Amino acid sequence: MSEFIHYEVSDRIATITIDRPEKRNALSYAMYDAIRDYTAAADADPQVGAIILTAVPGQFCAGTDLTELHDVEPGTTGSDRVGHTDGRHWFLWDCSKPTIIAIDGPTAGLGVELATQGDLRIASTRARFSWIFVQRGLIPDTGAGTWLLPQQVGPQQAKRLVFSGEFISAEEAADIGFVLEVVEPEDLPAAARRLAESVCTGAPFAIKRAKELLNAAPSRTRDEHLNAHIEALTECQLSEDHKEGVAAFLSKRAPVFTGR
Repeated sequence: MSEFIHYEVSDRIATITIDRPEKRNALSYAMYDAIRDYTAAADADPQVGAIILTAVPGQFCAGTDLTELHDVEPGTTGSDRVGHTDGRHWFLWDCSKPTIIAIDGPTAGLGVELATQGDLRIASTRARFSWIFVQRGLIPDTGAGTWLLPQQVGPQQAKRLVFSGEFISAEEAADIGFVLEVVEPEDLPAAARRLAESVCTGAPFAIKRAKELLNAAPSRTRDEHLNAHIEALTECQLSEDHKEGVAAFLSKRAPVFTGR
């Protein structure tokens, strides 16, 4: 694990914090791997209901540490780079638990790609966002900016952001639907925790399946979606969490879900 990435679990919420302000929280490969490993640990922990990815105040993430970039050998083709197509870089999107990105300050490059892969984004008034890649002769490096972003803000806005690489404010990000809420910087940690608490009160068994359906919906036909939906619904109806939810309702008490 990297010394610049911190991890803690409190009251069912796992928080991953980027802490390298002297480099504007630019991610080394070790830092990136630590974020991925901590996300996997939180996903596997039955005591965790939601995950917050954030950073030390005033800066979210400037992207990849450019001093660590590896040259691509001449003659390399896309088919040679299976590590970029097997999903390993979409760990926030694929995580079975709700992921919340809490952003205070500029985020660009790989930082904004990670933010794009989160389920929910909350920003401070000093947050700014840039898909800067074309200004470095690249395209969004995990593919989130070219696949997820159009679904989140619409194709026209996504093209403007990706083609220009310009920074937009937190307020504009909220206006176009990329950010759920904008708060003052000092209120961001508490607002992110409130949001995390609100999205992890339900049955983990159902939340996992709901997230899978929501994530896959844009790439499925209606019939494909309904087939996947009825499989997931049947699993939920046979689950212990469903039985507990009904029993709790009838007994007028709070449910105690186990994720089974």
